[in-house]
Amino acid sequence: MATAVSPDVIVYVCHRSIPHGPPLLRQWGQNGLRIVVHEVPCSGKMDGQYLMHALEGGACGVCVVACPKGECHLSQGNYRAEIRIRTIQRLLDEMGLEPQRAELVNFSPDDSREQFDQIIQGFVERIRTLGKSPISVEKHLID
Repeated sequence: MATAVSPDVIVYVCHRSIPHGPPLLRQWGQNGLRIVVHEVPCSGKMDGQYLMHALEGGACGVCVVACPKGECHLSQGNYRAEIRIRTIQRLLDEMGLEPQRAELVNFSPDDSREQFDQIIQGFVERIRTLGKSPISVEKHLID
């Protein structure tokens, strides 16, 4: 059986938080980690189950990029995302894992692409120092 390659870091970005300019990279490698970026309609739609499932499926960390506080186009999506990330962080802590494996970032599309890249690369580096997640479940593909 072949082993599925799960991303090490998954970044969920509200489509209204994507910086202006060239399109976002959707996946890349950084210091031995595989990073995948998913665009979502609103950060508030990121249910805690999706985030925990990503961690259980092999991701070492998840990052949700939301609109700046008070600027959500869907009223309260970024506040919902903040509550969900705090819940995931609390659950990780209760499991004896590092709560830093889940993070919320508020970002405006008017900020520079370089700032966005630095924020994501910083998160990836923090995850790299934490190492592999002990809760990841190996997945196998049928040949």
